[in-house]
Amino acid sequence: MNWHQHPELRDRLAAEYALGTLSGGARRRFEAVMRAHPDVARAVARWDARLQPLTDPLPTLPASDTLWARIAERSFGGAAPAASSAAPAGAGPVRSAAARAGAWWQRWLAPIPAAALSLGLLLGVGVPLVIQLDREQVQDTQLPESYVGVLATAAGAPGLIVSSLRRGHTVDLKLLQRQPLPEGQVFVLWTLDAQGAPQVVGALPPFSSNFVSLVLPKPAEDHFARAVELAVSVEPAGSLPAQPGAAFVYRGLCGKLWPVKPAPASAAASGR
Repeated sequence: MNWHQHPELRDRLAAEYALGTLSGGARRRFEAVMRAHPDVARAVARWDARLQPLTDPLPTLPASDTLWARIAERSFGGAAPAASSAAPAGAGPVRSAAARAGAWWQRWLAPIPAAALSLGLLLGVGVPLVIQLDREQVQDTQLPESYVGVLATAAGAPGLIVSSLRRGHTVDLKLLQRQPLPEGQVFVLWTLDAQGAPQVVGALPPFSSNFVSLVLPKPAEDHFARAVELAVSVEPAGSLPAQPGAAFVYRGLCGKLWPVKPAPASAAASGR
């Protein structure tokens, strides 16, 4: 099939290439076709130009109590009280499941700069709407089940896009803003669970270009299933540490790009 002759499919694959979610052999085959067909290269250039504003730094903005409540409601299927709501006198340690959920969401979302959060939401919500095609036409070309992370620098600028097939053995990383790396040091990728506990994934290859890949010894699902954030620290070259030795230079949300079935009503009612 000469997919590059079909405008809708060509544009869809160009979008995936520009986002960095087209990986492995598919990415190399796409690049070979792009070099031979100017119309494919022009499609990629259009998507690069369309996505370029996402890399512009944005000021860090505090989230309102109303926004936290909306996030908890959308995520857990029930309304959560605003963060400013005071507990009744004598209520003690007992809180509703929605309140507990809202609390941990605020703990791990609060350090994330607004630029990374807005970019992550756009990649997770806006982009699929922009490039949505008729389901019958792209039945076998939808984005595969993947993990995607949009990481910001400590200053709040978009810095790194991380993606991996759900059951793949390769993590692809697209560099948006380079950070200093002292001699004898390496970048190390971590996952953070809902409690903020870090788990090392691996040392990243040197960024000789703005796109590198990390080979995983186990499927990505084993590394990222419990991740709500991804982060990168700078560590001494050699053996991998059990805990980060310094502050993270990149950090952001970890998204799961596949449908998730809602929790059963009985589980939601019991707070599980």
